[in-house]
Amino acid sequence: MIAHAKIGDYVANECPRCRKTVRSRYELRSVRLARTRLVVADLMVDVCPVCDHMISIAPEAMAQLREAGVSK
Repeated sequence: MIAHAKIGDYVANECPRCRKTVRSRYELRSVRLARTRLVVADLMVDVCPVCDHMISIAPEAMAQLREAGVSK
C-alpha cells in the first residue's frame, strides 16, 4: 500500500537554506514557479520549521502543477 501525504503530516528532510536535518511539515502555500510569473495557489509543500523555507513540493501536488502550466 502506498501512503499519501496529507496536510499536517511530518517528514524528515534536510533544509537547503539552514542546512539542518529537520522534521518538516506539509502545508498549503502559494508558489511562484521559477522563470515565470505564474503563481499556483494552495499547493501542498513541505516547510522547514526552523527557517520557514519551502523544502519541496509534495508528489500529490504534481497534477495541480501540470494543470496550472497547461492553462497558460
